[in-house]
Amino acid sequence: MSAHHHAVVWVDHDEARIFQIEAATPSRIVLHSHVSLQRLHHRENPDPRAPPPVDKQFYDRIAAALDHTGGTLITGPGNAKYELDAYLRQHRPSLATLVNAENLRVHPGDAALMAIAASRFPVVA
Repeated sequence: MSAHHHAVVWVDHDEARIFQIEAATPSRIVLHSHVSLQRLHHRENPDPRAPPPVDKQFYDRIAAALDHTGGTLITGPGNAKYELDAYLRQHRPSLATLVNAENLRVHPGDAALMAIAASRFPVVA
């Protein structure tokens, strides 16, 4: 992929929806956190109010999907977007310089995410 596309990521501790916006056709990738799925079956920490552990493999898979982007907008509720941003700053600083984070308290649909992306990154033909 060329470095001329942009991405918008909606992330929480369970899932990441990544939209790569290119001139022709945007693509959608959905990734799931393994830690989140494990937490449903076995909770190591008995305190249900405790934050979930950071799933570094989840954030690494997201980072891999963002390789070669010309800019990325990270959205989503809660702290996952900030954890992803911190992970990128520590492990993928070249990607981190191209990231903006925005707090969205709602769970927008795919069309709303694409509209947000279009307002931030005009498509270049």
